[in-house]
Amino acid sequence: MKVDSRTVRQARLTYVDRGTPMGEYQRRFWHPIAATIEFEKWPVKKVRLLGEDLALFWTENGTLGLVGDRCPHRGASLSCGMTDGDGIRCAYHGWLYEGAGTCVDTPTEPVTSRLKSRIKIAGYPVDVMGGLVWAYLGPQPAPLLPRFEHLIADGWNRSTGFTSIPCNWLQIAENTLDPLHVEQLHMKYTNWVRARSGEAPVKVRHHARVDYELFDYGILKKRLWEGDSEDSDEWQVGHPLIFPGTLLFPYNADYVQYQFRVPVDNENTIVYWYHAKRPPTGEEPTTTVPVWDNPFKSPDGEFLFGNVNAQDMMVWITQGPITDHSLEHLGESDRGVALYRKTLLEQVARVERGEDPLGVIRDPAENTPYVRMPIERHVGYDLSAANMRKFAFSESRLRSRPL
Repeated sequence: MKVDSRTVRQARLTYVDRGTPMGEYQRRFWHPIAATIEFEKWPVKKVRLLGEDLALFWTENGTLGLVGDRCPHRGASLSCGMTDGDGIRCAYHGWLYEGAGTCVDTPTEPVTSRLKSRIKIAGYPVDVMGGLVWAYLGPQPAPLLPRFEHLIADGWNRSTGFTSIPCNWLQIAENTLDPLHVEQLHMKYTNWVRARSGEAPVKVRHHARVDYELFDYGILKKRLWEGDSEDSDEWQVGHPLIFPGTLLFPYNADYVQYQFRVPVDNENTIVYWYHAKRPPTGEEPTTTVPVWDNPFKSPDGEFLFGNVNAQDMMVWITQGPITDHSLEHLGESDRGVALYRKTLLEQVARVERGEDPLGVIRDPAENTPYVRMPIERHVGYDLSAANMRKFAFSESRLRSRPL
């Protein structure tokens, strides 16, 4: 039976398990897996990343570790275990593992037993930056953890939202290379929703041109609105998709958002909505990074139709767990998506040849004091009213409103 080439390409782009082309590519990058503030409540957390079940722990003496979640003794979960010294003990029979995955104690075995010397589980490097815990699951030597400017530089208040999204990472990341959806989804659709509750519309703008440019860390997206000068920041600078799939977007010169799209497995993704904002004049920046939930549905199960972030999540999720590329009909407006897929496949091939992909940093000078990305300081539209909207309309309410 002949296999559609689009199906083959889709598998190379979407499957993230160990040994798959995209899984090996994703393992060349560091990924955020938790917020440091979470460990104030409990020192152990279960993590799933790139199809692997892991136990993340932070011991009383300050050691941070990430190991395979399954204890090889009888299969109990180490994320239900207890910290001890520099390691984590299985709650079931007390087997102790250090951060590298080495078993160093089997207390229920005879003192003369050498069983522990034969036991080894996965152990991965972890680090802390910007109030987040980061993990690297790839081959050694590990590249440097990129010191993103707004996570490192002084003078910013920081916070992060979390959303667990039931779909593949790629259809989330591709959204960044689809600038025209802003006009249709976040402006026209928003106004359709707002009209049904008697709310004032947001301003609708129209794209004159869009463009895309490869750079050292990914792809820059640029847009020119009708009526704007070609000297505008959005056209001259744009903002980046940082490979493999991170969006960096400015609300204004003093307020930016990163969207770290982290593949949990083939059909699930966690998005960290990381905000950095200058404090008001005269105020000192905060020293903690609080966390908040960023939902896409209301308590009654409806999508939050009028909220900008939730609108994005709605269209990602409703494509299905892994959208079927063989059923797509891409057009001229999808040039950015096509470029992204093409470039990702090129980067996957580089990894298969034993090379570093675009965006991996190994030179400390490149990472010092931090990595500054090109980003416009001003954007030509304002969706803040819609972005603050937290409540969905019930289907019955939508139907009952006069058209």
